[in-house]
Amino acid sequence: MKIAHLIFSFTTGGSETMLVDIINEQTQNASIGLFIINNVINEKLLSKVNKDVQISRVERKPGSRNIIPLLRLNVMLYKFQPELIHCHNEDAIRALFPSFRRKAILTIHDIGIPTNDYNCYRQLFAISQSVENDVEKRCGLKPVIVYNGVQVDTIRVKTQFNKTDIFKIVLISRLVHQKKGQDLAIEAIKILRDKYQIKNIHLDFIGEGVSEDYLETLVKSYGLENQIKFLGLRDREYIYSHLREYDLLIQPSLYEGFGLTVVEGMIAKVPVLVSNTDGPMNIIDSEQYGYSFTVNDSSDLTNKILFIYNNNQNEMFHNKLEKSYQYALNKFDIRNTANNYINEYLKLL
Repeated sequence: MKIAHLIFSFTTGGSETMLVDIINEQTQNASIGLFIINNVINEKLLSKVNKDVQISRVERKPGSRNIIPLLRLNVMLYKFQPELIHCHNEDAIRALFPSFRRKAILTIHDIGIPTNDYNCYRQLFAISQSVENDVEKRCGLKPVIVYNGVQVDTIRVKTQFNKTDIFKIVLISRLVHQKKGQDLAIEAIKILRDKYQIKNIHLDFIGEGVSEDYLETLVKSYGLENQIKFLGLRDREYIYSHLREYDLLIQPSLYEGFGLTVVEGMIAKVPVLVSNTDGPMNIIDSEQYGYSFTVNDSSDLTNKILFIYNNNQNEMFHNKLEKSYQYALNKFDIRNTANNYINEYLKLL
C-alpha cells in the first residue's frame, strides 16, 4: 500500500507534529511519502520523519499563483504512484490534477474550516467528535472520526504530588489570544493576586505567535512579571520532559476542535482545566477526567484554579488524576491513530 501525505507547510503546529508521528507509525504497514507544497519548513521537525519515508519538497512560495510548482507537485506524485493521497489542508485538492483528485482524502483538524472543497474528497476524517459535529451541521457531510494521539511512552509522568511553595501552571499553545484565550489566564492570575492575595501561583506560557507583544504588554500593565513568564517556543522533547513539573495545565480556548496538549497533560498526570468548548470537553468526557470553566469567563476560570489550588492534595483529587491518566493512555495512543487510518485506507482500497 502506497500512501502520500500532502500538506502545504511544515512548521511546528499541532497538525504537523501529529503528522510526523502518524507517518512514522504507518511506515510499519505501508510505503509512505510526504509531500510539502510550500517552502515554509521547520527542518528540525522534518528531521524527525522516519528515513523510510520519501520526502518531496515542492518549494512553492506561500500565496504564489505560479503554476510551475503545482506542475512539479503532480510530477512528483506521478513518480510516487500513490494509491491514496491523504491531505491535511482543506483546499489541497485544488493543487492536484483530476486523476489524483479521485484518490484524495482529507483530515479536518479544527472546527470552522471552510467547507467549499469537502465534496471533492473521496473520504473525510475528523480528529474529534466536535469536528465531526461541526462538519455535519455546516455542510451535511459526516466524516469518519479518527482521534488524534500522542507518543504516550515518551511523556515523563509526574510522581511527586507534595505541596510546594509555588503552584505552577502551564499553558501550551500558539499565542493567538482571539482563539486560544491566553488573556483570560492573565486576568485570572491578576484576580487571584488582587482579590485573594495569592501570589505564589505562577504561570508559564509555552509557544509563540502574533499576540505575544499584546500579552506581554498586558502582563506588564498588571505588574505580573514575577508571576507570569513567556518561555517561547519549546520542542516536544522539552515539553514532554518538563510537563510533569507543573501543578496544573490550562487550556482557555474560545473554540477548539481537539486540544492535544490536554491529552499530554493527562498522560503526564498533571490535572487539566479547559474551557467548556466541544473539543476539550470531548477529551475529558464532560469532566470525568478533568475540570472545566465557562468559556470566555475569566472569573469562572479564577474560581476553578482556586478550587484546584485548594484541593489538589485530597484523595478524591488524586483518584480522578489516576483515572484520567489511564483513560488517556488507552484512548489517545498515537499507535491507535495510525492503525485506525490504515484500516480506513484498506476499506477505501
